[in-house]
Amino acid sequence: MAEKNGQANNTSTRFVVLLLVGVLAVGAGLVAFVSSGAAILLAASPALVAAPANGQLNVDAIPPDARYLAPWVVRAGSICPQVTAPMIAAQIDLESSWNADAVARNPPEHGGNAIGIAQFQLGTWATWGDDYDSDGRNAPDDPEDAIYAMGRLMCDHVGWATRNIDADLLAGDPLDIAWAAYFCGRGCILAAGGVPAAGKAHDYPQQVRSRIGKYTLAVGGTGAWRLPLPADSYELVSRFRPPSRPTHDGVDLSVPTGTPIYAAAAGVVLSAGCDSAYCNRPGNPSLLGCGLIVNINHGNGIGTRYCHAVRLAVSAGAQVQAGQLIAWSGSTGHSSGPHLHFEVHRNAPPLTADNAIDPLPFMDAVGVHMRR
Repeated sequence: MAEKNGQANNTSTRFVVLLLVGVLAVGAGLVAFVSSGAAILLAASPALVAAPANGQLNVDAIPPDARYLAPWVVRAGSICPQVTAPMIAAQIDLESSWNADAVARNPPEHGGNAIGIAQFQLGTWATWGDDYDSDGRNAPDDPEDAIYAMGRLMCDHVGWATRNIDADLLAGDPLDIAWAAYFCGRGCILAAGGVPAAGKAHDYPQQVRSRIGKYTLAVGGTGAWRLPLPADSYELVSRFRPPSRPTHDGVDLSVPTGTPIYAAAAGVVLSAGCDSAYCNRPGNPSLLGCGLIVNINHGNGIGTRYCHAVRLAVSAGAQVQAGQLIAWSGSTGHSSGPHLHFEVHRNAPPLTADNAIDPLPFMDAVGVHMRR
């Protein structure tokens, strides 16, 4: 609760039936996200790209009616390296339980009411609210703007805490001090010499920390599998090695150009690039190769291949998580129209025709049922 005391009173909830899956342009950056098993990447933000794996947001943990706010959580968690998107999500959970209409009643001498998803008071909002989403609003009950303002304020609190620790004016962990300052203000932190020894401000940092794991995408191992495309976005147009195409080593999934392609499981990118004569424009059935292609090693002898992209989001050597954006669909290489050619290989790497297997029964076996 931004520089105030009191608890949010969640008496009403804004229900927004808007489940976004795919690519959403927001401001000057491009945000890619998916609503199931999702990693969130912000292509225009070097800070986020460089963030550790535990800075990736598990969108599934956000209530369904609030998932449209996921790109703003990512933006708020990419302002500075110390504050990640899962931290922002955890703090929103504590502040308002994702209720954009939450109000905590506080007397004027304590700063007045705390309003909205990030529970700002008007005095604090005057400094940190900036109408970042450019929808003509600039108020603490504008959830997109409030989430970004929370990120700005938290990063400033962390910097302030660090400077004062270095000057021996405060003692403790900078993040804990920043969270406590968000709750009760910098004055109470300076008076206590750090996080207060008791009371709600003392409890606030641990309450945030206890929620971070819930909003963090799990890292390591092959783990869960997921569809390589947004659900219900594709049509199966060619199967694995049908009689008419005995050398077709995968399945073709027809999707519009620009549909996001996701890593089907966690792994390491073996290669990412163009394997056709050209990839700067659509290919044709006479052109050899996959066009823009990504190959991923998932460990345990399993590899996957993704062909015909129009643009790549990863490079060789990158570690990816299940559901992470790796490319956008297109029609490069040996292709007659926009689609994803998806392959699964066993006893890989390398990924060869000899170890290609039918993706449909394999995905069934790992609990992911592709449309037939």
